[in-house]
Amino acid sequence: MHDGRRRSVVSGSMKEAEVRRSIAGLAVAVITVVLAAESSFGFEGCPPRPEPAGDAPVVTVGTSGQDYAALAEAIAAVPAGGVIELAAEVFTEGGIVLDKDLFIRGCGAGVTIVQPSESVETSTDRVFSVAEGVTAVLSDLTLRHGNPQGECPRGGGALINYGTLWMERCVLSDNLGQCGGGLLNRDGAVYAFDCMILRNRAHGGVNISGVQGMGAGGGIKNAVGAMHLERCTIADNVARKKGGAVKNCCLATLTMINCTVVGNECKSGGIHLNGPALIDHCTIAFNTAPLSYGAGVYVDSPSVIRNSIIAHNGLGDVTVETESDGALARFENVWIGNDRTGVGTFCGDPLLGPLQDNGGWTWTCLLLPGSGAIDAAALFEDSPSQDQRGGPRVCGAAPDLGAVEMPLDAAD
Repeated sequence: MHDGRRRSVVSGSMKEAEVRRSIAGLAVAVITVVLAAESSFGFEGCPPRPEPAGDAPVVTVGTSGQDYAALAEAIAAVPAGGVIELAAEVFTEGGIVLDKDLFIRGCGAGVTIVQPSESVETSTDRVFSVAEGVTAVLSDLTLRHGNPQGECPRGGGALINYGTLWMERCVLSDNLGQCGGGLLNRDGAVYAFDCMILRNRAHGGVNISGVQGMGAGGGIKNAVGAMHLERCTIADNVARKKGGAVKNCCLATLTMINCTVVGNECKSGGIHLNGPALIDHCTIAFNTAPLSYGAGVYVDSPSVIRNSIIAHNGLGDVTVETESDGALARFENVWIGNDRTGVGTFCGDPLLGPLQDNGGWTWTCLLLPGSGAIDAAALFEDSPSQDQRGGPRVCGAAPDLGAVEMPLDAAD
């Protein structure tokens, strides 16, 4: 038994159920979570990743020797299902509507950058909008300096999605929106793998129609629809109100697997859950919320959090709202640093290293030698087989808690 281990006091009457259902059935799903006696929670896997057809047209974009000089020009010309390959350049274009199925590929997030303006202060638009009914697959890009003006406050600094959005190895950084500083899922589905959401801000404010935006979701706001985040890092984002990293609303479902959430700032909840969520093998640390005891996670939904580390967050790591029939959230094998709510299986200092490049596509926080979180996780039937860096999930006697698995020679 590891130091800091304690018995969980989560009520056994809290029942789990599959909550990742269609939005049309969301009300039924919520009732099922609370009342179903024998059901077990299991998140739905992602659908197959979209792939271009064998005969899909492929065009290139860049300033020299390419098919098109501008991204917007290529999007207008390519038929649905086409592939657009961007050169290793900075493309200063914004307000681009993706109104057909497209695959947009860069040469790497460090070298292919799309921005509406040279700085976020001079910007007046976001980078992309994904239209309803459209499937857009973005890979190996950085989207930065989005700052949409004069519209509905449900903003989306870099991206707003009404369709189906896939992102792989992308960075959303230094964007500004009234809500959803980096990304807003307005009424669709988002699948993000190996992405980083960095230094975005949801500032709130009043738009030109006089509509007040509260400033939720510094990195991401999942307003309506489904979102799946895997092997992602969400760091150094700021929200004026709730959800410094992620705000999950009541008409949305969220899955986070092998993710690191560090250094985000808000008034309540680094991850703020009003809609059903599964958080599995995540590290949520060093977030701040000066007025809240839930600086790490604020839970007010039928959610399951398991095999995760929530520590070193502001005044308190977790706040759990309850109803008369018992707790809405279930915590399974979770390390909660200052476990004032009594829902953690482990408490104390998990010995986390700083956020940095530790290999893999995204930045992570390693467990330090001697951490009680090493070999402390439980195996579930649907546990991930890899950690955030893409390495094997089990290196020792059992999996480690949090997003990163420590090799045997590093755990001593």
